[in-house]
Amino acid sequence: MNRTSIPQIFEEVEKFPSKQAKIEILRRYDNQILRGILELNFIPEYKMLLPEGFPPFKKDDKTPDGYSETNLFTEFRRMYIWLLPDPNISKAKREQLWIQMLEGIHWKEADLLNHVKDKKLSELYKSVTYDLVSEAFPGMLPPKPVEEAPKKKKGGVKQVPLAG
Repeated sequence: MNRTSIPQIFEEVEKFPSKQAKIEILRRYDNQILRGILELNFIPEYKMLLPEGFPPFKKDDKTPDGYSETNLFTEFRRMYIWLLPDPNISKAKREQLWIQMLEGIHWKEADLLNHVKDKKLSELYKSVTYDLVSEAFPGMLPPKPVEEAPKKKKGGVKQVPLAG
């Protein structure tokens, strides 16, 4: 069975101008892997135990989508390796396993995962925002943290006497 990849879903979301159409696309392709990717990206408590940035790996950008050695639907079950601290997996081994996975999946999926790891999915797919996902899947994400206004310095504005 050839299913629509997660990058293909997000590419389709990007094509439509209306928010409602974007929501409908996300809902049409709703599945456990799509939700998992969105949760990893938008839930602050989910932190991947990997260095920030893109690791060096062999990106195979010649293989057509759907013909890679493996895919995100198969590999997502292993995501716990990079989320939970396991005393039996060293930092180096964890990073090596990450690179191996990136080299086995399609390069667009690898690019997507590297953005999600750093919580920067919206840089890759501008339309896929916290607000869009929250509206498409109510209750999936925690309430958005309230951004605090910049704090004023104590003492306020210094009064300058007017010349009289």
